[in-house]
Amino acid sequence: MPLETDAAYACPYCGEQNYTGIDPSAGTRQRLIEDCPVCCRPIVLTIRIDSEGDALVESAEAES
Repeated sequence: MPLETDAAYACPYCGEQNYTGIDPSAGTRQRLIEDCPVCCRPIVLTIRIDSEGDALVESAEAES
C-alpha cells in the first residue's frame, strides 16, 4: 500500500479542480478540512479508501 495517494475534488466555492494527499493508513473513511489552494476557503472533504488502496473523495462541501 502506498504511503500517500492523491485524490481529486472540485472546490464547492470556486469550482476549481484540486488534489489533496491522503494517507491510506489513517483508515478507510476519513474526514478532513482543507483550504482551497485557489480561493483559500475551507472545504470539508469526506474520503473513502477502496480495497486497492486508492483514495476517493465522496464529498467536498463548504464548511458551515
